[in-house]
Amino acid sequence: MSKRILLTSLWLLLTVLTATTAIAEDKELGDMIFSSKIDSMKQAGMGEVIFPHTLHEEQNSCSDCHPDIFIEKRNSNDITMQKNMDGNFCGMCHDSINAFALYECMSCHQEP
Repeated sequence: MSKRILLTSLWLLLTVLTATTAIAEDKELGDMIFSSKIDSMKQAGMGEVIFPHTLHEEQNSCSDCHPDIFIEKRNSNDITMQKNMDGNFCGMCHDSINAFALYECMSCHQEP
């Protein structure tokens, strides 16, 4: 009887671990809206930024951006256009060589 309990427990543990791993691997963040600096964006005639995280996941590995370029915590990255233009944050790749240039405003910003 104890062998049966042990085997059942082991089967349950493996099932839970497998399900947890599948959920973690299937997690996609989708589009992320950056609007914390919306007042500044509106003054510049721009709308909020829609960041296509899923697209970036398909084209890059997580370690390409995290944690060296972006901290993985909401509102922990003080992203500004000046910092982007200085080659930080989005500007690390969006330099017209590796990805479209930052001056293609509507590629990221929505209509105000």
